[in-house]
Amino acid sequence: MIDAAGYGKALFELASESGADTQVREELELIRAAFLQQPDYVTLLDTPALATEEKLRLLREAFGSMEPTVLNFISILCEKRSCYQFSACADVFNACYDEAHDLLRATAITAVPMQERQQEALKQKLSGITGKTVILTNRIDETLIGGMTLRYGGVQLDDSIRSRLDKLRRSLSDTIV
Repeated sequence: MIDAAGYGKALFELASESGADTQVREELELIRAAFLQQPDYVTLLDTPALATEEKLRLLREAFGSMEPTVLNFISILCEKRSCYQFSACADVFNACYDEAHDLLRATAITAVPMQERQQEALKQKLSGITGKTVILTNRIDETLIGGMTLRYGGVQLDDSIRSRLDKLRRSLSDTIV
């Protein structure tokens, strides 16, 4: 088993040094999508039943046109029978990339889809607070009733109607009459 965090950081450092970090990031996401669509392919790459040279040939056929750093990286994972760890490595790479480029990924969970102007206003507010460029995703959860739950950088702010009702319910149940 490999250390996915160490491998992801090392890949970012290599890509960053060569100035190809943006291209590598895009290609990692393409590979992640391919691996998600074809989980049997990942199993094939990790199986000891197939010779390593044959697996590396398959990788070159599938991903040979990609940045050499990316092809070398997945080849190393294949040799260590750790392609199943690819997604975890890519997640660490993305976190390093976001940090290096002052990007903040945030998720706004709302009962109804946010309007474009609401999303822009929230991105501006978060950008002002954090000093980073905000990439906002809007996820819908109708059980919130209204309001919003906001998640970013390990922080969760819950100002949903459901949360307020839960707090009121707990407060009332704690009240002695």
